[in-house]
Amino acid sequence: MKIAITTPTGNIGSGLVEHLLKQGGHELTLLCRDPAKVKDFTSRGAKAEAGNLEDADYVRRATEGAEVLFWLSPPKLDAEDFRAYQNRLGDIAADAVRKNHIKRVVHLSSFGAQHADGTGPIAGLHDIENKLNAAAKEVGGNVTHLRPASFYENLFMSVPTIKSEGAMYMPIPGDLAFPMIATRDISAAAAEVISDESWSGINVRELLGPKDYSINDAAKIIGQVAGKPVKHVRVPYDAAKGAMQQMGLSENVAGKYVEMYQGLENGKVAPEAPRNEKSNTPTTLEDFAKAAIAPALKG
Repeated sequence: MKIAITTPTGNIGSGLVEHLLKQGGHELTLLCRDPAKVKDFTSRGAKAEAGNLEDADYVRRATEGAEVLFWLSPPKLDAEDFRAYQNRLGDIAADAVRKNHIKRVVHLSSFGAQHADGTGPIAGLHDIENKLNAAAKEVGGNVTHLRPASFYENLFMSVPTIKSEGAMYMPIPGDLAFPMIATRDISAAAAEVISDESWSGINVRELLGPKDYSINDAAKIIGQVAGKPVKHVRVPYDAAKGAMQQMGLSENVAGKYVEMYQGLENGKVAPEAPRNEKSNTPTTLEDFAKAAIAPALKG
């Protein structure tokens, strides 16, 4: 199977490439800025195409001949208008599907993408879903949108304050429970969908982790692996936006993330369907904390 993969150096993209290389029998084309960063994969048979996903001609050339496209829109944290940036990428992906008649697309979206607004950066993924759906219909193709929950990896942002103050500073209520997931489980699900040639049409598959967790739950679990109490401290939304801007996010992007947090609190950033066998994934937060957060706290 000829598969074109974007963002092969990220947690999800690299995990996907690893799964597909282990399966064997695939021709993988990796769309990346720097082929040196995927040398381990190219040494094992993958092909790297260097370029920028904001370059439509590059994306069209790199995906020519692909039977499957895995599309993940990388973040641009300094974007002046993040949704406009997302829509440009969506147009570029849809254009490649049309011009290259790509019959199967697996798109990394997010839970909450069923809504057109009120979800921060997720609303841009809603737009991309619609663009890919339209392109697929024009060429008689098929799309599966993966809608994962909040990544466990987002908790790494709290490691410095856990180390120094034993605290996690977040703008949402500590007892608000919502789905969380390990990115390795997203990679595994993407590989499963790509390898399964039986599906057709326009599909959504939510990926919700094994259960819902609150930030209070996360603090308790991380405290257990840290060997000290960890607490959640709720900060005002304006303060969270200011902190994100100090970290280098543009005002627009920081505002989008605040809107996403507000969407979690008001219930708009939520799964579209109840949990089921397909949306549950295996890695628990307890296991992730032991395997990944504990070493980060010691490092």
